[in-house]
Amino acid sequence: MNTSQEWAFRYSLPEKTAGKAVELSFAEAEEILLNNLRAGEKDPLDARWQLARFYSHSKHHEKALDYLRQVLAMQPDIENKAATVLAMGQTMEQVEDFAAAVRYYREAFAFEPVNTRTWYFINNNLGYSLNRLGNYVEGETFCRAAIKIEPTRPNGFKNLGIALRGQGKFAEAADCFVKSTQADASDPRSTKLLEELLLEHPGLGINFGPQLEMCRKAVEVANQVRAQAPQPVVERGWRKRWFLATHRIAAWWKRV
Repeated sequence: MNTSQEWAFRYSLPEKTAGKAVELSFAEAEEILLNNLRAGEKDPLDARWQLARFYSHSKHHEKALDYLRQVLAMQPDIENKAATVLAMGQTMEQVEDFAAAVRYYREAFAFEPVNTRTWYFINNNLGYSLNRLGNYVEGETFCRAAIKIEPTRPNGFKNLGIALRGQGKFAEAADCFVKSTQADASDPRSTKLLEELLLEHPGLGINFGPQLEMCRKAVEVANQVRAQAPQPVVERGWRKRWFLATHRIAAWWKRV
């Protein structure tokens, strides 16, 4: 690896919010999404998908799985079915039921999706979940497959590093943590893992000490850039009440 490649770091910026955001409580957001479903929107599948995502992010995992099952039954092709089962596995990850997550990811694997992003996350998340179960050898296989599909994403390298660390391959693991930080320095997790690995195995510092310092600097710069990114305008107070009233009237009108 030459010098320019060795010290090249990338970072991601937060996705821009389209228009203005409205600060809603759980109950208010749930009301809006359920109204969308009851009102018979043109895309009932999307309405259920939005509810599944909402319940997943708000840690109501049984409700999330229920809507994902409904979405799965409605999906028109195996590509979208694979993405739905992937989401089921991610939901199980959130409750740290990694055995169930593995079952869902293996089910998604059987669909053999063509979409690169879906195929990447099935392999990556399966590798991650196997790592969490202590199955580092098999986890390594799927992490390497994920990297082959999308070599610019950080998680594949991070999870591969964890799989290698679990097998006692500490230098290879350290190299993966560096590559993960290079892929996205705005995610500090791999640099933290590298720090911990070098503390546990000081002998690695001869080769990876300078790289750790460069990773730390890259993470610091990326955090500064992200902090300066434009923040969305969030509607509160009377503007929020107006938004809710308008939505409720529209939902009532569609049902009458």
